[in-house]
Amino acid sequence: MEEKEINLIDYWNVLWQKRKFIVITVMIVTMLSVTISLFLPLWYKSTTTIMIPSGGGNSFGGLGASLSSFGLGNVFGGSEDQLKIMTILKSKKMLELLDEKFDFQAKYEEKYKFKTYKKLKSNYRVEVGEEDQIFISILDTDQNKVADMSNYVVHCLDSLNIAFNTSKAKNNREFVENRINITMDSLSFYENKTTDFMEENGIISLNEQLIVEVEKAAEMKAEIMAQEIELALKKEMLSPQNQQIKALEISLNLLSAKYDDFFKDTSNDKLLINLGNVPNLQKQFARLKRKVMYFSKLLEFLAPQYEQAKIEEVRNIPTIQVIDEAKRPEWKTKPKRAKFVVVFFTISLILSCYVALFMKKK
Repeated sequence: MEEKEINLIDYWNVLWQKRKFIVITVMIVTMLSVTISLFLPLWYKSTTTIMIPSGGGNSFGGLGASLSSFGLGNVFGGSEDQLKIMTILKSKKMLELLDEKFDFQAKYEEKYKFKTYKKLKSNYRVEVGEEDQIFISILDTDQNKVADMSNYVVHCLDSLNIAFNTSKAKNNREFVENRINITMDSLSFYENKTTDFMEENGIISLNEQLIVEVEKAAEMKAEIMAQEIELALKKEMLSPQNQQIKALEISLNLLSAKYDDFFKDTSNDKLLINLGNVPNLQKQFARLKRKVMYFSKLLEFLAPQYEQAKIEEVRNIPTIQVIDEAKRPEWKTKPKRAKFVVVFFTISLILSCYVALFMKKK
Protein backbone atom coordinates (compact mmCIF):
# COMPACT_ATOMS: atom_id res chain seq x y z
CA MET A 1 0.00 0.00 0.00
CA GLU A 2 2.85 2.37 0.94
CA GLU A 3 4.65 1.49 -2.31
CA LYS A 4 1.54 2.38 -4.32
CA GLU A 5 1.25 5.73 -2.53
CA ILE A 6 4.91 6.42 -3.25
CA ASN A 7 4.37 5.69 -6.96
CA LEU A 8 1.42 8.07 -7.13
CA ILE A 9 3.47 10.77 -5.43
CA ASP A 10 6.28 10.14 -7.90
CA TYR A 11 3.87 10.49 -10.81
CA TRP A 12 2.51 13.70 -9.37
CA ASN A 13 6.01 15.07 -8.89
CA VAL A 14 6.85 14.28 -12.50
CA LEU A 15 3.70 15.98 -13.74
CA TRP A 16 4.41 18.99 -11.52
CA GLN A 17 7.92 19.27 -12.89
CA LYS A 18 6.54 19.11 -16.44
CA ARG A 19 3.60 21.41 -15.71
CA LYS A 20 4.87 24.10 -18.03
CA PHE A 21 5.06 21.63 -20.93
CA ILE A 22 1.59 20.28 -20.13
CA VAL A 23 -0.01 23.73 -19.80
CA ILE A 24 1.56 25.03 -23.02
CA THR A 25 0.57 21.88 -24.95
CA VAL A 26 -3.01 21.98 -23.70
CA MET A 27 -3.29 25.71 -24.43
CA ILE A 28 -1.92 25.33 -27.95
CA VAL A 29 -4.23 22.40 -28.78
CA THR A 30 -7.21 24.16 -27.21
CA MET A 31 -6.55 27.37 -29.13
CA LEU A 32 -6.15 25.38 -32.33
CA SER A 33 -9.44 23.57 -31.71
CA VAL A 34 -11.17 26.90 -31.09
CA THR A 35 -9.72 28.29 -34.31
CA ILE A 36 -10.67 25.19 -36.30
CA SER A 37 -14.20 25.19 -34.88
CA LEU A 38 -14.65 28.78 -36.02
CA PHE A 39 -13.80 27.83 -39.59
CA LEU A 40 -15.92 24.69 -39.74
CA PRO A 41 -18.96 25.03 -42.04
CA LEU A 42 -22.26 25.58 -40.29
CA TRP A 43 -24.92 22.90 -40.83
CA TYR A 44 -28.63 23.57 -40.47
CA LYS A 45 -31.42 21.07 -39.95
CA SER A 46 -34.99 21.46 -41.16
CA THR A 47 -37.75 18.96 -40.38
CA THR A 48 -41.17 18.30 -41.89
CA THR A 49 -43.77 16.25 -40.01
CA ILE A 50 -46.36 14.30 -41.98
CA MET A 51 -49.16 11.82 -41.37
CA ILE A 52 -50.68 9.21 -43.66
CA PRO A 53 -54.47 9.54 -43.98
CA SER A 54 -56.20 6.33 -42.93
CA GLY A 55 -57.17 4.36 -46.02
CA GLY A 56 -55.92 7.21 -48.22
CA GLY A 57 -53.56 5.13 -50.29
CA ASN A 58 -55.40 1.87 -50.48
CA SER A 59 -56.83 1.36 -53.94
CA PHE A 60 -58.36 -1.87 -52.68
CA GLY A 61 -60.53 -0.03 -50.15
CA GLY A 62 -63.77 -0.98 -51.86
CA LEU A 63 -62.64 -4.54 -52.26
CA GLY A 64 -61.68 -4.74 -48.59
CA ALA A 65 -65.09 -3.41 -47.57
CA SER A 66 -66.88 -5.95 -49.73
CA LEU A 67 -64.68 -8.74 -48.43
CA SER A 68 -65.79 -7.91 -44.90
CA SER A 69 -69.05 -9.67 -45.67
CA PHE A 70 -66.96 -12.81 -46.17
CA GLY A 71 -65.02 -12.32 -42.93
CA LEU A 72 -61.95 -10.94 -44.74
CA GLY A 73 -62.32 -7.26 -43.93
CA ASN A 74 -58.86 -7.00 -42.28
CA VAL A 75 -56.89 -8.45 -45.17
CA PHE A 76 -55.63 -5.00 -46.17
CA GLY A 77 -54.07 -3.53 -43.04
CA GLY A 78 -53.29 0.13 -42.44
CA SER A 79 -49.55 -0.59 -41.92
CA GLU A 80 -49.25 -1.36 -45.63
CA ASP A 81 -49.52 2.37 -46.41
CA GLN A 82 -46.85 3.31 -43.88
CA LEU A 83 -44.44 0.68 -45.18
CA LYS A 84 -44.96 1.93 -48.72
CA ILE A 85 -44.36 5.56 -47.68
CA MET A 86 -41.18 4.63 -45.80
CA THR A 87 -39.95 2.66 -48.80
CA ILE A 88 -40.48 5.65 -51.11
CA LEU A 89 -38.77 8.04 -48.68
CA LYS A 90 -35.71 5.79 -48.38
CA SER A 91 -35.53 4.93 -52.05
CA LYS A 92 -32.80 5.88 -54.50
CA LYS A 93 -35.47 7.59 -56.58
CA MET A 94 -35.98 10.18 -53.84
CA LEU A 95 -32.23 10.91 -53.74
CA GLU A 96 -32.21 11.31 -57.52
CA LEU A 97 -35.10 13.78 -57.42
CA LEU A 98 -33.40 15.84 -54.70
CA ASP A 99 -30.15 15.89 -56.67
CA GLU A 100 -31.96 16.96 -59.86
CA LYS A 101 -33.66 19.82 -58.03
CA PHE A 102 -30.83 21.15 -55.85
CA ASP A 103 -27.72 19.87 -57.68
CA PHE A 104 -26.07 18.15 -54.72
CA GLN A 105 -23.35 16.77 -56.96
CA ALA A 106 -21.99 20.28 -57.47
CA LYS A 107 -22.67 21.23 -53.84
CA TYR A 108 -20.67 18.25 -52.53
CA GLU A 109 -18.09 18.58 -55.32
CA GLU A 110 -18.36 14.90 -56.18
CA LYS A 111 -17.45 13.42 -59.55
CA TYR A 112 -19.70 10.35 -59.32
CA LYS A 113 -23.40 10.14 -58.64
CA PHE A 114 -23.17 7.20 -56.26
CA LYS A 115 -20.82 9.16 -54.00
CA THR A 116 -23.20 12.12 -54.13
CA TYR A 117 -26.12 9.90 -53.11
CA LYS A 118 -24.08 8.32 -50.32
CA LYS A 119 -23.20 11.72 -48.86
CA LEU A 120 -26.75 13.01 -49.31
CA LYS A 121 -28.13 9.91 -47.60
CA SER A 122 -25.93 10.62 -44.57
CA ASN A 123 -27.54 14.07 -44.28
CA TYR A 124 -31.09 12.81 -44.80
CA ARG A 125 -33.15 11.34 -41.96
CA VAL A 126 -36.57 9.64 -41.90
CA GLU A 127 -38.00 8.62 -38.52
CA VAL A 128 -41.37 7.34 -37.27
CA GLY A 129 -42.79 8.88 -34.10
CA GLU A 130 -44.79 7.29 -31.31
CA GLU A 131 -48.09 8.43 -32.85
CA ASP A 132 -47.11 7.05 -36.29
CA GLN A 133 -46.19 10.51 -37.55
CA ILE A 134 -43.19 10.61 -39.89
CA PHE A 135 -40.33 13.10 -39.45
CA ILE A 136 -38.37 14.04 -42.58
CA SER A 137 -35.14 15.95 -41.85
CA ILE A 138 -32.34 17.28 -44.03
CA LEU A 139 -28.99 18.68 -42.94
CA ASP A 140 -27.37 21.26 -45.20
CA THR A 141 -25.02 24.22 -45.11
CA ASP A 142 -27.50 26.49 -46.89
CA GLN A 143 -29.67 28.01 -44.17
CA ASN A 144 -32.10 29.51 -46.69
CA LYS A 145 -32.67 26.41 -48.82
CA VAL A 146 -32.68 23.55 -46.31
CA ALA A 147 -36.40 24.05 -45.53
CA ASP A 148 -37.21 23.99 -49.25
CA MET A 149 -35.35 20.68 -49.48
CA SER A 150 -37.43 19.06 -46.73
CA ASN A 151 -40.67 20.37 -48.21
CA TYR A 152 -39.64 19.20 -51.67
CA VAL A 153 -39.24 15.67 -50.29
CA VAL A 154 -42.90 15.78 -49.21
CA HIS A 155 -43.94 17.09 -52.63
CA CYS A 156 -42.05 14.27 -54.39
CA LEU A 157 -43.41 11.73 -51.92
CA ASP A 158 -46.99 12.75 -52.62
CA SER A 159 -46.44 12.72 -56.41
CA LEU A 160 -44.79 9.29 -56.35
CA ASN A 161 -47.44 7.89 -54.02
CA ILE A 162 -50.26 9.13 -56.28
CA ALA A 163 -48.48 7.62 -59.29
CA PHE A 164 -48.06 4.28 -57.52
CA ASN A 165 -51.68 4.29 -56.34
CA THR A 166 -52.86 5.10 -59.86
CA SER A 167 -50.75 2.29 -61.29
CA LYS A 168 -52.01 -0.08 -58.62
CA ALA A 169 -55.62 0.98 -59.28
CA LYS A 170 -55.09 0.51 -63.02
CA ASN A 171 -53.78 -3.01 -62.49
CA ASN A 172 -56.69 -3.68 -60.14
CA ARG A 173 -59.17 -2.29 -62.69
CA GLU A 174 -57.70 -4.39 -65.49
CA PHE A 175 -57.76 -7.48 -63.29
CA VAL A 176 -61.39 -6.94 -62.22
CA GLU A 177 -62.38 -6.06 -65.78
CA ASN A 178 -60.83 -9.30 -67.02
CA ARG A 179 -62.63 -11.27 -64.31
CA ILE A 180 -65.93 -9.59 -65.23
CA ASN A 181 -65.47 -10.52 -68.90
CA ILE A 182 -64.68 -14.12 -67.98
CA THR A 183 -67.64 -14.23 -65.59
CA MET A 184 -70.04 -12.78 -68.16
CA ASP A 185 -68.85 -15.28 -70.77
CA SER A 186 -69.29 -18.14 -68.29
CA LEU A 187 -72.71 -16.85 -67.22
CA SER A 188 -73.84 -16.54 -70.84
CA PHE A 189 -72.55 -20.05 -71.57
CA TYR A 190 -74.45 -21.65 -68.68
CA GLU A 191 -77.59 -19.62 -69.34
CA ASN A 192 -77.61 -20.86 -72.94
CA LYS A 193 -76.84 -24.37 -71.76
CA THR A 194 -79.73 -24.22 -69.28
CA THR A 195 -82.07 -22.95 -72.00
CA ASP A 196 -81.02 -25.74 -74.37
CA PHE A 197 -81.43 -28.30 -71.61
CA MET A 198 -84.94 -27.06 -70.82
CA GLU A 199 -85.92 -27.08 -74.50
CA GLU A 200 -84.51 -30.57 -75.08
CA ASN A 201 -86.32 -31.98 -72.07
CA GLY A 202 -89.52 -29.94 -72.36
CA ILE A 203 -88.93 -28.16 -69.07
CA ILE A 204 -90.86 -24.98 -68.35
CA SER A 205 -91.02 -25.21 -64.59
CA LEU A 206 -89.63 -28.53 -63.44
CA ASN A 207 -91.30 -28.75 -60.03
CA GLU A 208 -94.74 -27.65 -61.24
CA GLN A 209 -94.55 -29.88 -64.30
CA LEU A 210 -93.62 -32.88 -62.14
CA ILE A 211 -96.58 -32.28 -59.83
CA VAL A 212 -99.01 -32.05 -62.76
CA GLU A 213 -97.54 -35.09 -64.52
CA VAL A 214 -97.53 -37.25 -61.41
CA GLU A 215 -101.18 -36.36 -60.80
CA LYS A 216 -102.06 -37.13 -64.44
CA ALA A 217 -100.10 -40.39 -64.35
CA ALA A 218 -101.83 -41.40 -61.13
CA GLU A 219 -105.25 -40.65 -62.60
CA MET A 220 -104.38 -42.58 -65.76
CA LYS A 221 -103.07 -45.53 -63.76
CA ALA A 222 -106.27 -45.59 -61.73
CA GLU A 223 -108.32 -45.56 -64.95
CA ILE A 224 -106.21 -48.41 -66.40
CA MET A 225 -106.73 -50.47 -63.27
CA ALA A 226 -110.49 -49.83 -63.43
CA GLN A 227 -110.65 -50.89 -67.09
CA GLU A 228 -108.57 -54.00 -66.37
CA ILE A 229 -111.04 -55.00 -63.65
CA GLU A 230 -113.98 -54.29 -65.96
CA LEU A 231 -112.34 -56.32 -68.78
CA ALA A 232 -111.72 -59.27 -66.47
CA LEU A 233 -115.34 -59.27 -65.31
CA LYS A 234 -116.70 -59.07 -68.85
CA LYS A 235 -114.45 -61.88 -70.03
CA GLU A 236 -116.08 -64.11 -67.42
CA MET A 237 -119.58 -63.20 -68.55
CA LEU A 238 -119.13 -62.67 -72.32
CA SER A 239 -117.43 -64.52 -75.17
CA PRO A 240 -113.98 -63.32 -76.33
CA GLN A 241 -115.48 -62.22 -79.67
CA ASN A 242 -117.88 -59.84 -78.02
CA GLN A 243 -117.64 -56.28 -79.34
CA GLN A 244 -117.65 -54.81 -75.84
CA ILE A 245 -114.59 -56.85 -74.90
CA LYS A 246 -112.77 -55.86 -78.10
CA ALA A 247 -113.63 -52.19 -77.61
CA LEU A 248 -112.48 -52.37 -74.00
CA GLU A 249 -109.20 -54.04 -75.00
CA ILE A 250 -108.52 -51.35 -77.63
CA SER A 251 -109.28 -48.61 -75.09
CA LEU A 252 -107.04 -50.29 -72.50
CA ASN A 253 -104.16 -50.63 -74.97
CA LEU A 254 -104.38 -46.96 -75.97
CA LEU A 255 -104.58 -45.88 -72.35
CA SER A 256 -101.58 -48.06 -71.40
CA ALA A 257 -99.55 -46.69 -74.32
CA LYS A 258 -100.36 -43.15 -73.25
CA TYR A 259 -99.37 -44.00 -69.69
CA ASP A 260 -96.06 -45.47 -70.91
CA ASP A 261 -95.27 -42.17 -72.64
CA PHE A 262 -94.69 -40.66 -69.23
CA PHE A 263 -91.67 -42.96 -68.82
CA LYS A 264 -90.25 -42.91 -72.36
CA ASP A 265 -87.83 -40.53 -74.12
CA THR A 266 -89.67 -41.07 -77.42
CA SER A 267 -92.70 -39.02 -76.44
CA ASN A 268 -93.56 -36.30 -78.96
CA ASP A 269 -95.26 -34.20 -76.32
CA LYS A 270 -92.69 -31.55 -75.31
CA LEU A 271 -94.70 -30.69 -72.23
CA LEU A 272 -94.24 -34.21 -70.87
CA ILE A 273 -91.18 -34.97 -68.77
CA ASN A 274 -89.79 -38.49 -68.77
CA LEU A 275 -90.70 -39.57 -65.24
CA GLY A 276 -88.32 -42.51 -65.45
CA ASN A 277 -85.46 -40.07 -65.90
CA VAL A 278 -86.61 -37.53 -63.30
CA PRO A 279 -83.77 -38.07 -60.76
CA ASN A 280 -81.13 -37.56 -63.44
CA LEU A 281 -82.97 -34.55 -64.90
CA GLN A 282 -83.29 -32.95 -61.49
CA LYS A 283 -79.58 -33.48 -60.80
CA GLN A 284 -78.49 -32.00 -64.15
CA PHE A 285 -80.95 -29.12 -63.89
CA ALA A 286 -79.82 -28.33 -60.33
CA ARG A 287 -76.17 -28.27 -61.43
CA LEU A 288 -76.93 -25.86 -64.26
CA LYS A 289 -78.97 -23.62 -61.96
CA ARG A 290 -76.13 -23.59 -59.41
CA LYS A 291 -73.67 -22.53 -62.12
CA VAL A 292 -75.95 -19.73 -63.28
CA MET A 293 -76.52 -18.55 -59.70
CA TYR A 294 -72.79 -18.74 -58.90
CA PHE A 295 -71.72 -16.58 -61.85
CA SER A 296 -74.63 -14.19 -61.26
CA LYS A 297 -73.53 -13.65 -57.64
CA LEU A 298 -69.90 -13.30 -58.74
CA LEU A 299 -70.91 -10.64 -61.26
CA GLU A 300 -72.87 -8.78 -58.56
CA PHE A 301 -69.74 -8.83 -56.39
CA LEU A 302 -67.32 -7.73 -59.13
CA ALA A 303 -69.39 -4.89 -60.61
CA PRO A 304 -68.96 -2.49 -57.62
CA GLN A 305 -65.24 -3.34 -57.48
CA TYR A 306 -64.89 -2.41 -61.13
CA GLU A 307 -66.55 0.97 -60.57
CA GLN A 308 -64.42 1.58 -57.47
CA ALA A 309 -61.23 0.71 -59.38
CA LYS A 310 -62.17 3.15 -62.17
CA ILE A 311 -62.65 5.92 -59.59
CA GLU A 312 -59.32 5.11 -57.91
CA GLU A 313 -57.54 5.14 -61.27
CA VAL A 314 -58.47 8.76 -62.04
CA ARG A 315 -58.31 10.04 -58.46
CA ASN A 316 -55.58 12.64 -58.01
CA ILE A 317 -56.09 13.99 -54.48
CA PRO A 318 -53.19 14.49 -52.00
CA THR A 319 -52.28 11.31 -50.14
CA ILE A 320 -50.09 12.95 -47.47
CA GLN A 321 -51.14 15.21 -44.60
CA VAL A 322 -48.51 17.78 -43.60
CA ILE A 323 -48.63 18.38 -39.85
CA ASP A 324 -45.63 20.73 -39.56
CA GLU A 325 -44.16 22.29 -42.67
CA ALA A 326 -40.41 22.83 -42.68
CA LYS A 327 -39.35 26.39 -41.84
CA ARG A 328 -36.07 28.26 -42.23
CA PRO A 329 -33.94 27.18 -39.22
CA GLU A 330 -32.84 30.00 -36.93
CA TRP A 331 -29.93 28.16 -35.31
CA LYS A 332 -27.22 25.82 -36.52
CA THR A 333 -27.34 22.11 -35.73
CA LYS A 334 -23.60 21.54 -35.97
CA PRO A 335 -20.75 21.92 -35.28
CA LYS A 336 -21.14 21.91 -31.50
CA ARG A 337 -18.19 24.22 -30.86
CA ALA A 338 -18.15 23.92 -27.07
CA LYS A 339 -18.25 20.14 -27.25
CA PHE A 340 -15.56 20.17 -29.94
CA VAL A 341 -13.21 22.32 -27.82
CA VAL A 342 -13.84 20.33 -24.61
CA VAL A 343 -13.06 17.05 -26.38
CA PHE A 344 -9.75 18.37 -27.76
CA PHE A 345 -8.90 19.94 -24.40
CA THR A 346 -9.43 16.59 -22.64
CA ILE A 347 -7.49 14.62 -25.24
CA SER A 348 -4.57 17.09 -25.19
CA LEU A 349 -4.43 17.01 -21.39
CA ILE A 350 -4.33 13.20 -21.26
CA LEU A 351 -1.75 12.92 -24.04
CA SER A 352 0.51 15.65 -22.64
CA CYS A 353 0.50 13.95 -19.21
CA TYR A 354 1.33 10.63 -20.81
CA VAL A 355 4.18 12.19 -22.83
CA ALA A 356 5.54 13.88 -19.71
CA LEU A 357 5.64 10.57 -17.81
CA PHE A 358 7.18 8.79 -20.78
CA MET A 359 9.93 11.44 -21.11
CA LYS A 360 10.77 11.08 -17.38
CA LYS A 361 11.19 7.30 -17.68
CA LYS A 362 13.68 7.79 -20.51
